[in-house]
Amino acid sequence: MNNKIKFSDLTIKDFLFFNRMITPTFITIVYWIALFCITITSLAMVLGSFALFAYSFSAGLFTFFTGIITFVAGFISARIGLELICVLFNINHNIQKLANEKTDSETQE
Repeated sequence: MNNKIKFSDLTIKDFLFFNRMITPTFITIVYWIALFCITITSLAMVLGSFALFAYSFSAGLFTFFTGIITFVAGFISARIGLELICVLFNINHNIQKLANEKTDSETQE
């Protein structure tokens, strides 16, 4: 997904009628925001577990390991989810190329 969209080339018609996809450029931004939120949440869970140890050892231990699992599973699921969106856009791009090639070959005949 190294295709950067130049916003100077983007017209209102492209924006309103979906002639060009702008979502792939925002996926990277969404990915970094998601990683930041996952990190903050899991860090809060791990640090909050130390406060729970004073009341209940098992609850603190459970929250500590839940925070670690949230960190790992969150990073993996965010990556997989956003990669699936990228795959959908790649499929769309390839289908458009095939359709353009077919119409080009029909016009040459």
